Amino acid sequence: MILKSLLFILLSWQIHAEECRQDLKMIVTGLDSNEGQIKFDLDNADDTFKPSENGKPAFNKGRSPITEKRVEYIFKGIPCGEYGIKLYHDANMNQTLDKNFIGVPKEQYGFSNCKNCLLPPSWQKAKFIVDKNHSEITIEL
Repeated sequence: MILKSLLFILLSWQIHAEECRQDLKMIVTGLDSNEGQIKFDLDNADDTFKPSENGKPAFNKGRSPITEKRVEYIFKGIPCGEYGIKLYHDANMNQTLDKNFIGVPKEQYGFSNCKNCLLPPSWQKAKFIVDKNHSEITIEL
C-alpha cells in the first residue's frame, strides 16, 4: 500500500513537472560588431548565477553567431520557473571574456534585468519568470 502511494505521488509529480515547459527566446541587441559569437549561461538559482564563487555550473548554456549586430537564440523546453542570464560577446572566439591588464572586460557583456551594469547584479535583480505568458527576454548591451 505504501509502495503504491509512493508510486502515485512520484508519477503525479512527474506529470506536473512536465506540464509546464516553455521555449525561451533570447534576443541580444546593441552589439559592436558581427565578429565572433555570443556565449551565455541560463541560471535557475542564486548559487549558479555566480559560478566563480562556488564552481557550480549554469543550468544551461548556449552560444550563437551574430547577424546584423543582433542575436536570437532559443532555449528549448525549459521548465517554467525563475531564471537569470549572463552573457558575453566572444569577438575573437577564444572561449573567454578578455580583460585588460587591470581586469576590466574588453569584450561586451550583459545580464538579465540590468542594462549597462558594470558589475554582476544580485540574483534578486537579475531573475525573471519563464512560463506560458513569459517566454522572451531581450538584453541590450
